[in-house]
Amino acid sequence: MKKVRQAAPKKVINKKKRRWLFQSTEQIVGFFFFLFVIATTVWVVDSLVRWLDNPEQAVLSQLTITGDRQFTRDQDIREAILSLGLPDTFVGQDVDVIQQEVLRLPWIKQVSVRKQWPDKLIVNILEYHPIAHWNDAFLLDEQGTVFSLPPDRLSQQDLPLLYGPENKEPSVLEMYQHFSTLMAQMRNDQDQVKLVMTSISVNERYSWSAKIKPCIKTTNKEQGLLCMDNQNIDIIIGRKKLDDRLKRFMMIYPEIQAQTTADERIHIVDLRYDNGAAVERSTVINK
Repeated sequence: MKKVRQAAPKKVINKKKRRWLFQSTEQIVGFFFFLFVIATTVWVVDSLVRWLDNPEQAVLSQLTITGDRQFTRDQDIREAILSLGLPDTFVGQDVDVIQQEVLRLPWIKQVSVRKQWPDKLIVNILEYHPIAHWNDAFLLDEQGTVFSLPPDRLSQQDLPLLYGPENKEPSVLEMYQHFSTLMAQMRNDQDQVKLVMTSISVNERYSWSAKIKPCIKTTNKEQGLLCMDNQNIDIIIGRKKLDDRLKRFMMIYPEIQAQTTADERIHIVDLRYDNGAAVERSTVINK
């Protein structure tokens, strides 16, 4: 019997679909365009930085100094900045470094530095305000902070003279202001002669002394008091009962003055006594 030949079964071929990152040509174009934008941005930023950092480009050509200046000159700030040897480009300037260098000027209290595009550097300063001399070498501000100035820049020649140990500046200034207020309260507006404290000092033992200057009240309101430089009176106050002793001097001064002849000057008044004072006079030699 003849066998019937069966047809071989068809092989089932599973076609696996390949999955791509992009589903369409538009997505491929968009991706490469995105890469192009990023690369272009990086190149532009890098080129801009290189351009600004080039000494021949974006040069800081303007220096503006602001603030209430009394002692600071433009050249002071300019020399301070140039001494750093910094790049002169806008990007190359470090404002913090400039600020610290300007603060080296001993009469400057505060500094702020900022850059203004494209070529300007703005420096704002705040100076110390001198109200007294300190130990003949320095100046004090209203908080008792010590600083210095070039001698030719101080126009105020009538500042009081304060002397004392190092780190005692605020307490000496406070005592000077206290004594001056006390004397002002005791002055009689009708008196022709006014006593003005021009100097105060304290030693290591906290013994106080001062210089008092007799001044004549003038009719010129702008001129105020007329004081003679050769009539300073040294008063020794000591360590105890400072206010009481100063008040005593103010009370007995008219009597001391009345007992002083025309050819004499009151030189020293020692107030370190329970009652009264010791007076030393000097003879005036007329040339």
